[in-house]
Amino acid sequence: MKKTLLSALILAGIHFNSVASDQANFKVNPYLQNPTPTSMTIMWVTTDDKAGELTVSAEGFTETLKSTPTLAKELDYYPTEVEKYFTNQAETQTPYIHRITIDGLKPGTQYQYEVAQGSEKYAAHFTTVPNKDSSVRFVVYSDSETEPESTGKTRRWSEPYGDFDRQYLVDQTVGYQENIRVMLERQPNFIAIAGDLVESGNEQRDWDEFWRHNAGEYNNIASYIPILPALGNHENYPGPDGGMKEYNTELALQAIARYKAYFDVPDNGSKVDAYKDRFYRVDYGPITFITLDTSDGKEDKTDKDTNWRLPGVNAPDFNPGSEQYEWLEKQLADAQKNSQFTFVQFHHVPYSVGPHGFPTGNGGFDNGQDNQSGVPVRILTPLFAKYGVDAVFAGHDEMYEHSLVEGVHFYDTGTGGDGLRGPYFGKDGKYKIDLDNPYQQFLAHLDAPEVWKDKQLVSGGKHYGHMEVNVFQNDQGVWTTEISPVYVFPIMDKEGQVTGWERRVYQDVVTLTAQ
Repeated sequence: MKKTLLSALILAGIHFNSVASDQANFKVNPYLQNPTPTSMTIMWVTTDDKAGELTVSAEGFTETLKSTPTLAKELDYYPTEVEKYFTNQAETQTPYIHRITIDGLKPGTQYQYEVAQGSEKYAAHFTTVPNKDSSVRFVVYSDSETEPESTGKTRRWSEPYGDFDRQYLVDQTVGYQENIRVMLERQPNFIAIAGDLVESGNEQRDWDEFWRHNAGEYNNIASYIPILPALGNHENYPGPDGGMKEYNTELALQAIARYKAYFDVPDNGSKVDAYKDRFYRVDYGPITFITLDTSDGKEDKTDKDTNWRLPGVNAPDFNPGSEQYEWLEKQLADAQKNSQFTFVQFHHVPYSVGPHGFPTGNGGFDNGQDNQSGVPVRILTPLFAKYGVDAVFAGHDEMYEHSLVEGVHFYDTGTGGDGLRGPYFGKDGKYKIDLDNPYQQFLAHLDAPEVWKDKQLVSGGKHYGHMEVNVFQNDQGVWTTEISPVYVFPIMDKEGQVTGWERRVYQDVVTLTAQ
């Protein structure tokens, strides 16, 4: 009952704060980044250069700090966007980013915070990272791929052993909204997004849409719960308009600059400036959570490369001998000694029956090849197994699929808010290629069969959703992790119209105990 009341109060606060933010010229409402036991970073984006004032308080503690607005030219609209979508030039002015890190806080403590921007105020709260003996809940998803065009646009929802082109019941905007609503009701400690946050990394309109969902018009979940992002191929993708039609180095770098402007992550100590915030580690209570960048393996256009269409964007290689690989091994060895559980996220799922599960190559799906394959990332599996990684979260193939390889659980959790794909090979595959995923434990497309009563879906099917992970000590004092694949089920009337939504869990819950 207390949790229900808390969620209701937060949701009420979100509505109030959204109204206030419109008046205060917030382009993005205050949101949380880089959580630690003793600090939190609060960021926001405005349309003017006025300094804001952040006040953080708890019992016996109050501190007020002023922001230094930074002109964010990285967030300018691309010229073809301005030409095609805007008539009022004032809407395209360069915004300002505000970033304040508040230090000297207590672990596992809730703090109220208020941002005063001009005459308007925005209030929310956050909780610092707890000590190692505390329970933790987090959620993971990928492939939200936001864009304004998501409104009114449904996605292919292939029917098991049937119509491959069947469309989903609601558009992408509604699907992502409901997914976020369910996450917020569960009050996780943090949210991890395993890449493809936006549809086109160099289209500013797509980033605007992402923040409408997470710190704006639709929801303010990021004002209360920090986001831990990973880079996906779409963060490197320029976009479909004008000169942005294809992957290329210059425009991909512009796209990555937008991503970097919005997020503040721990320093990985890289010797290469371009790599510093593309992979990182967060210790959160009893767990270690590692984020990798699998955007573009080296050598280009070989079986080591995850994106044959991208000639090079100063992306860190992930193969053995690379800086990112050596950094990863060092972090995994340390986590094995000092954390109860270790989790890893990156974008390119290594084991899958989706399109990116084909081996790498330029031959096309008809020939069983993909030029943006996740297969090259399998090179990391021996490292994960050696150091006892418990679960790896990825996306890219936009389905819910669970694989178990050398004791490591791999998840494609790419049902955040965009595609709801069926398999491209294997059982019921679109392409009749002699391939399979021998490690597959669960595939929602087939293992959650749809049950219909006339026009009404009663149960089953593949839907928008996320992973929820709960880490706690059980009744015997043993550290335990429970990994649950959550989906947001559309409640339908007898005429087949969606009238509501319900949180459900696939029958693929995994329980692990610390060794």
